[in-house]
Amino acid sequence: MHVVSREEMRNIDQYTITHIGLGGPVLMENAGRAVYAALEPECKAGDRICVVIGKGNNGGDGFVIARMLFDSGAKVSTWLAADPQKISGEAADHMRAYCACGGTLLRISDAPETFQQQLDRADWIIDALLGTGIHGAPYPDDQQVIRWINASKGTVISVDLPSGVPANGEAFDHPAVLADQTMTLECPKLAQFMQPAARHFGTVRVLPIGIPNKAYQQVGVQRELRMRSDVVRTLPVRDPFSHKGNHGKGLLIAGSKNMPGAAFFSAKAALRSGIGLLKVSVPEAIQPILAAQLPETMYLPRVQVGLDGASGVGIGPGLGREAREEELVCRLVEESDTIPCVIDADGLFHLRNHLDLLPKRHKPAVLSPHPGEMALLTHASVQDVERDRFGISKAFAEKYQVYLVLKGKATLVTAPDGRQIVNPTGNAAMAKGGSGDVLTGILLAFLLQHEQMMDAVSNAVYVHGAAAEELAAREHSLLDVLASDLIEAIPPVLHQLYDEKTCR
Repeated sequence: MHVVSREEMRNIDQYTITHIGLGGPVLMENAGRAVYAALEPECKAGDRICVVIGKGNNGGDGFVIARMLFDSGAKVSTWLAADPQKISGEAADHMRAYCACGGTLLRISDAPETFQQQLDRADWIIDALLGTGIHGAPYPDDQQVIRWINASKGTVISVDLPSGVPANGEAFDHPAVLADQTMTLECPKLAQFMQPAARHFGTVRVLPIGIPNKAYQQVGVQRELRMRSDVVRTLPVRDPFSHKGNHGKGLLIAGSKNMPGAAFFSAKAALRSGIGLLKVSVPEAIQPILAAQLPETMYLPRVQVGLDGASGVGIGPGLGREAREEELVCRLVEESDTIPCVIDADGLFHLRNHLDLLPKRHKPAVLSPHPGEMALLTHASVQDVERDRFGISKAFAEKYQVYLVLKGKATLVTAPDGRQIVNPTGNAAMAKGGSGDVLTGILLAFLLQHEQMMDAVSNAVYVHGAAAEELAAREHSLLDVLASDLIEAIPPVLHQLYDEKTCR
């Protein structure tokens, strides 16, 4: 499923209309019908529905929804935030169709108090005020309508985008609708994954409206939302005659005297994720601790670290920040240039002044920073990173020729060629120390088992988030999940995914 910008969506629509021949009125009809079909099962007989319509194409979708509701016998009131004479194009066509079917139009400016009263009594409010075309702050009258919608008690359904939210997710400080649900048309927009915009969406449903895939190909969209079907399709299948050497010989350089747990979390996660053989290099002082907990691994003293026999390496979790670790990280990044290399946590701290090593590698490295670490790597602020996750990630991945995993809600994976995949899994239970170490282990294991690096990285991120969802759906709250719990949730998640793969 594609993720698009405002400009890309406009070009996709235009190509569909001009070159494929699906006219604007048809797409608008499809959009309105899709929203109505999604809404209809949730409405009860007698529910009061208020449809709020602006003058643009989003309003045109609203007219179709209002017409469908009116024809169904629902108690619907349709309010215009614009002069009907200024509504044009396909939106005007659907306004006339609504009126021809017997529907009545009410102007907010003619009866603002009545509008507020109906909003207060409404069970459902359909927000079709402003769409993806908005630039900057809405007009003052529209801002007032948005405030009234947000003050209402009914369930707010935004069509395509909560009104007032910029489609590309730019920072804003003007009023925007706080939707309970957003019914996004055809594909997600960038704003859904950016702060502060993402807080306005509520629950999101993506509704297809009939745009052919060729339109996306012609426009050249390089962003996708990772679907469960994508994961199932690309998971590696084991040869029944394979042996441990066929599934990767990993080396993990992690842990320090004060942080032995980081090495444990990464190592056990790698083992749970299917790695064939794993060596862990830790300081001698903590080796007995890990050996007692992880008898399945082999151990390599930190002073003897080398890549002999390794087909992949993970560097960084709990490594420590002394100068000798910086030298070690740089050496391993250089020496491992033909095998997969995952760099996280303290590994990123040491690498920040040696980023020039990355483009020299034959095999791209995988970096997995959280926003704070990304800010460190780019000499930006955390706020800058969060305001432009897509742009900053793309520029960094292309410049340094890496696979970048920018962690957070909707973790973003970016390839060296600029392709981007948004991960839909995960929850706030992961906001706890050790969660990132678990991801490092899954990444290392998956990189040694998948044929394509982008699939390996994207699937690892998906499984990591799905483990948190599995825990929250069963016996855990969002507060009590530990990193070790995440590891133990990997097996049931993989079991479910492979069950689905077998059924296909």
